[in-house]
Amino acid sequence: MSTHLMRRRAVLAGLLALPLAGLRAAPHPHEGALAFALTSAARARMLKARVAPAIAEQVVKAARKDAARPVHLMAEVRTGGLLKGEGGREASQQAQEDWRQARLQALAWRLSGELAHFEAARQLLLAWSGAYQPSFSPVDETELASLLMGFDLIQERLNGVEREQVRVFCRTLAQGYLSDPVKVGGPSTARNNWHSHRIKIGTAAAYVTGDALLVARAKERFLAHVPRNIGAGGVPFDFEQRDALHYATYSLEPLLTTSLMAQAHGDDWYGAPEARRLAEALAWLAPYAQGRKTHEEFAKSAVPFDRKRVAAGEKGFTGNWETKGAANVYLLAARFDPAYLPLALELRPPAWALALYGSELKLAA
Repeated sequence: MSTHLMRRRAVLAGLLALPLAGLRAAPHPHEGALAFALTSAARARMLKARVAPAIAEQVVKAARKDAARPVHLMAEVRTGGLLKGEGGREASQQAQEDWRQARLQALAWRLSGELAHFEAARQLLLAWSGAYQPSFSPVDETELASLLMGFDLIQERLNGVEREQVRVFCRTLAQGYLSDPVKVGGPSTARNNWHSHRIKIGTAAAYVTGDALLVARAKERFLAHVPRNIGAGGVPFDFEQRDALHYATYSLEPLLTTSLMAQAHGDDWYGAPEARRLAEALAWLAPYAQGRKTHEEFAKSAVPFDRKRVAAGEKGFTGNWETKGAANVYLLAARFDPAYLPLALELRPPAWALALYGSELKLAA
């Protein structure tokens, strides 16, 4: 075992021994300018009134199933490059689900007022931000951005010590994920979906720190990456490399999420001249998402691991691409171009996404 991993596990064990119950949440009525990743305190307060009751009901119903779910804290989260049953992949998937659950539980609390959801989100947030030392592998840690979106929604009820713990964690994330050169990954990952996910995590973390220099670095990385990641005519490099719309959407979604975070802070990264190919990529993908064009996935992928997944019979790595894979892409896109809203709704995004991303859109109940 490496010295680095031993040190990470020792720190993790020590922090796990700290009683979370001793950290009590308290309201902060005068914290109107709290730094956030995606959702300001003011917007968080308005979510319940803006989200259609039927959508809110779906979110809360889903959250209730896991409100008592234990924390799956671990020293190292890794799923990238692993097939089912390899290298503790399933345990890491449970850890990644913790990060999504923090977002879901926090959203359910905002929509229902049920304290159990607040406590579930808070427990997940404090456990992970207090103990986890990032690996800076973006495909393993992309859902850390979801953890921070959960933080946005509950931070008004956290005390100053708790919020500072999260900000310290975010500074580590931002500095690591916005570093140059990149910390983890080969040369092509500076151009493909890996970098899209690095930028998403780094931007969310930078905004939470409130550090203008880190935010500026995130913007610089974003504007430099879009024209490298998306080629002429809007064709993503990931599609050329993997011959898969799965990976095209897997790169576009974090770029759009990043753009939405910037928009929430009054900055138009999506509309910047350097990022014009992002709109071109949405136009390129639309005929596939509409079902007017089809694509056989991974048939000519240049990546050996894709062939391993095909041979293992993993779902989604053979046959035609399923259009539902673009649901969140076009829901996010509709925040920049409302013409995409009908397509987004036709693709049926999950309720949590409709609530979190779509509350400013005119959605049917």
